[in-house]
This record gives sequence, C-alpha cells and structure tokens, in this order.
Amino acid sequence: MFDRHTLLALVVVGIILLAMPIYYRWISPPQPPKPAVVADSIATEKPVADTVKTVTLDTPTSASVIASAPATPDTQALDPGFVEIETPLFTARLASNAQVSSYILKKYTDKHGNPIALHHRSAGKDPVVGVLDVDFGNYNPGSLKELRFTASTHRLFVPSGRDSVTLDRVDSLGRVIRLTYIFDADKYGFEAEVATNGLRKPDNAEFNVKFLGGVPITEEHAERDLQYAAAYAKVGEELEDIKVTSDPEQSFNATGQTTFAAARSKYFMAAVVPSVPAGGVDLKGKNFNHKDSKNPHFYDLSLRLPWGEQAKARVRVYWGPIDVNLLKAENAGLDETMNWGWAIVRPFSKGTLWLLTLMHQFITNYGVVIIIFAVIVKVVLWPLTRKSQVSMRKMSALQPQMQAVRELHKNNPQAMNAAVMKLYKDNGVNPASGCIPLLFQMPVMIGLYQVFASTIEFRQAPFTAWITDLSQPDVIFTLPFSLPLYGAGVALMPIVMGVTQFFMSKQTVTDPNQKAMVYIMPFFMTFMFNSFPSGLTFYYTLFNVFAMIEQKLIKLPDFTPSAVVIEDKPKKWKK
Repeated sequence: MFDRHTLLALVVVGIILLAMPIYYRWISPPQPPKPAVVADSIATEKPVADTVKTVTLDTPTSASVIASAPATPDTQALDPGFVEIETPLFTARLASNAQVSSYILKKYTDKHGNPIALHHRSAGKDPVVGVLDVDFGNYNPGSLKELRFTASTHRLFVPSGRDSVTLDRVDSLGRVIRLTYIFDADKYGFEAEVATNGLRKPDNAEFNVKFLGGVPITEEHAERDLQYAAAYAKVGEELEDIKVTSDPEQSFNATGQTTFAAARSKYFMAAVVPSVPAGGVDLKGKNFNHKDSKNPHFYDLSLRLPWGEQAKARVRVYWGPIDVNLLKAENAGLDETMNWGWAIVRPFSKGTLWLLTLMHQFITNYGVVIIIFAVIVKVVLWPLTRKSQVSMRKMSALQPQMQAVRELHKNNPQAMNAAVMKLYKDNGVNPASGCIPLLFQMPVMIGLYQVFASTIEFRQAPFTAWITDLSQPDVIFTLPFSLPLYGAGVALMPIVMGVTQFFMSKQTVTDPNQKAMVYIMPFFMTFMFNSFPSGLTFYYTLFNVFAMIEQKLIKLPDFTPSAVVIEDKPKKWKK
C-alpha cells in the first residue's frame, strides 16, 4: 500500500507536527496575564509615588482597635493639584483629600470663549459645586474633606481606552480608606470605587455616597439657566424631583431601590449611578437668596448604600452635557430627566430633534437645516392647508346669505345658530376645517420651542449675520427699561416675523368679522416671540413666507354665486 519513501515521509511529518507546539512555545513564550483594571491591582500598574505606603484591604483590623479609636482629621495642608487628569473630553484635578478640585470641559465654551467649568470652589456663603464625597456614618469620617491621601500617580493622560488612579488614606492604626477613580477616553465623568478596611460599622449599617452642589450656572442669562435647574432621583419606577424656586430650601427623602440621583441645569448634568441600586436617596436643594431670580441654586445628592463587612461600592458619575444619546448610553434612565414638554408634545419634540440632527450630519449650518425642515413641514401639511383654504373660500362666498340669516333671526340666537349650521351643511362647509392644520402645526411649534430652547445641540449654533445663536433671541439692542412679557432686549427676527404675519393674514382672512385680527395678531405675535429662541422665530417667519407664496401660485376655485341678470323688459301698452 505504501512504499518505503512514503512511510518515511509520514514519520517525518508526524514528528514535525508533534514538535510544533514546543517550537512555538520556544519562539513565542506566553505573556503573563494582564492585571484587572480596578481595585487592588490598579496600584501595581501605575508608577507609585514616593509617599505611597503598602496598603492592604484583605486583612481586617482587629475589632478592639476599631472600637477604641475615634475618627480624626488629618493635619497636612491641602494640595488642590494633587492628581491631574486629561482625556479628549475634559481636564480634571483631584486634591489630596481625594475630591475633585477642577473639572473643565474641552468642547463647550461660554459666550466669551472660555471653557465650561462644572466645578466651582466654595466662595463666601456659597458652598462648593461639583464634588464627590463619602459619609462613612457615625464612628467614622463623615466626609473626605479633612482627610489626606496618597496617590498611585500624580498625572493621568487618557487619550484612548481607560485608565485609573488609586488614592489611599491609612491612619496610624492601619485603617484604610481607598478611592479608585477610573476614566474613559470617550465618556464624560468617571467611575469611582470606594473600599475600606478597619472602619467601624455604623449603627444604621449604611454609608452615603454624595455629589454636592449640583451644576453651576454656565449661561449668560442666569434666569433662563435656572429655569431648568432641578434635582432628580429614580426610585423604583417613579422619577422624583425637587426644584428650588421661591423657596429657600427643598428636600426629598425616600427608601427603596434607587437607580440614580441627578442634578441638572439647562444644558449640563451631574448624575450618580450606583452599580447596584441604592437602598434610598436624599435630595436637598438650597437657594440662599430666593428673592434674587439670578441667585444660584445648589443641589446635594446622597445615595444610601448598605454596609457589608466594610464600606464598599462602585458608582458611575456622569458629568457633562445633556445630550440625549449620551444619557441613553448610560443605561440608567437619565434621559427621562430631559424636558420634552407635555405628553402630547413629546413625540413631536423627539421627532423634530431626531430629524434636525439627522440633517445636520450632512448640512453643517443649522439655519439651512431649519429652512429645509420648514419646507418639509409645509409639504406634509399642504393637503390639510389646501382643504382649510377651500373651506374658508366657501365660507366667504356664503357671507351674504349668512348676513341675511343673522338679520332674520337676530332676536332668536338658537334659531340663528341652527339656520347657520344648516347653511353650512347644505353648502358642504365644515367650519372646523380651518383649525385642522393648526392642530398639527401647534404641537410642531411647541416641540420646536422645546428643542431650540433646551437641547445642547442648538446651544451657540450660529446661522448668519446677526443671528449667532439659534437658541437665544437675536437681540440687536437693549432698552433702558423692561416691559412685561417683552423684556428689555429688542430682537429683529420677531419684527420681521410680525410683518410677514400681517401680509399673510391680509391675504388669507376674508371674513369681515375677523378683519381686526389682521392687525392684532401680528402685533401680539411680535410681542410674544421677542423672548423666544431666534431659531423658532426664523422657522415661523419662513412658514408665513411659504404661505404667501402658496396663496399667489396656487389658485383656489371661486365659490361666489353667479350674478343673476334680470332683464328689465319694456312694458307693452295695450291699445
């Protein structure tokens, strides 16, 4: 079957196959397993600072030591720049008390071009804004503020992937508090892991992870920023919230599975999401000068976490823009805190934002996007608009008969209404048809208001010339006084909108009884839109212009009854 050479070849091949694994291990020895990213192994990955002590969380400190030693603050001076962190999205610093001392966004600026800082130091009577803290309960430190830590590194640059820094505090009795901050290059905020050894179990068997101060005012118009400021908590299936307005203090407390706690302003949010639901939550809102509408609001968030053998927990802190896609990516329901308007308007708000942002992927200028959006809405509503105009033309043609009916039944309103409805029915007129386009247009308008006024996508979005921010009124000068509803700033786009509203109304209103509306509505709309986002006013102006063009180009049927010519024949005189 096989000759001698074939058998020899098979033997050689077999030897080679058996030797291959040995050969590969020789030329490519196996790599040692990579350590985990978090917890105790992190310290072994980083260049350890000179002052770091050998810390272990595995060996419990004796119960007698725990019970006998009180918690005492450290005496070293605070170093606010203890650890510096940089990612593609933000720069941050940790102080030597393991608390954030700086947090600056790279992609968002204020009106003057300065980067947005979401951490503010305490100043005067105003408390610190934007800091993570831990209350370890009675017998233990109630805050990180007076403690001093050592760090696994003092510089963390995260251009991609994720990286971490570990901060340890070990007292003279060997009791350990460890905080590990973990940063992702493509995410706002961080993860924080808390672990302890040797602390005494509190009486309530709980400790609290807190985020203090909430989010600072970042916009030029503080009142508009504060209009959206609030604190939220998701307890069970319910989204609870508190809002400091005219009250100096508001609070909310609940026991139950808590998915997150969050504080927001108009455009930015700080949220604490535990890795497993917390056992309860405490929210507190403060306004130290509630009579001043521009005074900042402060919101403290506190999650109650169970104390096992020691205090140990992991939380995700989202700290960045209120972008619906980023909030959804957290998978905690943070997007439920977004303001989409009333329930009936929400689908329109969400659909409008989705369509505008989709078009913005291809068209960089949001002003041009609004023009295309207005054309799309006009085309979609055209059948209804056409039906409404035909109905209005029919009603106009019936005016002489309507006047006759009113005159005939002027002393009997019920008979007059019945006669008018019969007249409509006999001539195929639906008096409500004129409102049908408005029923669809109004939710779109309200949805647009929500989108332009509160979504981060339109913040500082320019269009052209004097319209440099579509989310704000296009104010061209300011009056020395403020008018109710109108304000002090005089915006140009509402005036243009009012002029187009006047000419459009003059074209469409044919009922003499509604003639006053031709003058009243443009004035009212100009007054009302003066404080609205210029993007919304621009859209409404376009809609008026398109309506006028439509009136000019598309002819409606004439329903005016033909005049009856009665020939006046000369009488024949009988002879």
